[in-house]
Amino acid sequence: MKISIFLTLALLVTACSGTKSTTGIPGKKTLKGTWQVTNIRFVGDKGLYKANMFDFADSACFKGSEWVFVPNNGSGKFTTSANGSLCDVNTSRFHWSYFDAGNGKTQLQFYLTDAKGKRIDATKSGYRADIDSLDASAMVVRVPTTYRGNPFYVVMTFSKVSDNVTI
Repeated sequence: MKISIFLTLALLVTACSGTKSTTGIPGKKTLKGTWQVTNIRFVGDKGLYKANMFDFADSACFKGSEWVFVPNNGSGKFTTSANGSLCDVNTSRFHWSYFDAGNGKTQLQFYLTDAKGKRIDATKSGYRADIDSLDASAMVVRVPTTYRGNPFYVVMTFSKVSDNVTI
């Protein structure tokens, strides 16, 4: 009898600890709030890069952009910034989640949605970025891309602005 009670308690403790991460990345609630992209840099062979990020805008338009993550339903939005005459201010909604890449890395994955949360383009699988680091105030993601057939990464550094989750 004591053994079955102990096993039941052990199972309960294990089942209730599902929000903890085994990959070193904090749970979804860490992302809750409004974030701003404070830096964008390119990692790869030396040279000049041009990146159209997420089939949405040039990478320069994402510096200073604002991202909102709502963890309880996986919704969010980003608003690009007006960097000179190169960029227009545009907002897009998305649905996001974590993805275990199986190589010890966790990825942030998302797809673009309309105002009702429906996928905008059902033929696209969405986008993924490796999470290099994430804590309550900062996040660094690495977005794989190519330019003229050459692979490189766009590294985006985020700083948390507030816990506000207004979509």
